[in-house]
Amino acid sequence: MSGEQEKQAEAAGDETAQFPKDADYCVHVFIEKSKEIKTAAGDTVDPMFVVECLGLKEYSTAKDDIGGLAEIVWGEHIFLEPRGVDKRDAEGGKISIRLMDKGLFKDALIGLYEFDLSYIYLKDKHVLLHKWLALNNPGADNFAEICGYVKVSISVAATGDEQVQIAEDTAMIEDTDVLMSPSLNPTFYQIKLRIFQGQDLPPMDAGVLAKPKIDAYVACKFKKKPYKTKTVT
Repeated sequence: MSGEQEKQAEAAGDETAQFPKDADYCVHVFIEKSKEIKTAAGDTVDPMFVVECLGLKEYSTAKDDIGGLAEIVWGEHIFLEPRGVDKRDAEGGKISIRLMDKGLFKDALIGLYEFDLSYIYLKDKHVLLHKWLALNNPGADNFAEICGYVKVSISVAATGDEQVQIAEDTAMIEDTDVLMSPSLNPTFYQIKLRIFQGQDLPPMDAGVLAKPKIDAYVACKFKKKPYKTKTVT
């Protein structure tokens, strides 16, 4: 569990809970509401949610032409039921909630939030109730920007556990506390790659009047961004 998620954890967690050695699971995600979805100025999106856990994926319905300031009531229950999960796989498992802009041929990521499976399972009764999550897009240039909010409840039940029934939030005063993704408070590092020398490079440009040569450079890619050195002839 990350340090940020430990900070998020409530004092009522079940400290004695452990993942079983080999079990079937039911992961129940209740998408309650969303609000303040990032859109281009004056534009709308067709949002939908994608939930993934332990190799399984399920989709919510999609909404049409939603503006950035709208609050949307979803009220959708999503169930994932991975079978025969090894304890180590469960301990390293993630629950990913992605908000997508549904497209005709390809969906675009708006923002996401990712939980350690253990963060939910080790809580009291293995459940997180009625919490707002701040979404961000880790692959965007401005990855620390909040791209929207979603209110969810999540339960994780293994073989032999009593599954908590999740219902709508009926509290008179809504909990406005927001869980922030660790990627919204990143730690920055610099990677420096120095190229000293190339040897025995084959000539690639065959010359008719001139001697064959090569215009060489080194290229690499990090986090989907390309980089290259200057060209040496």
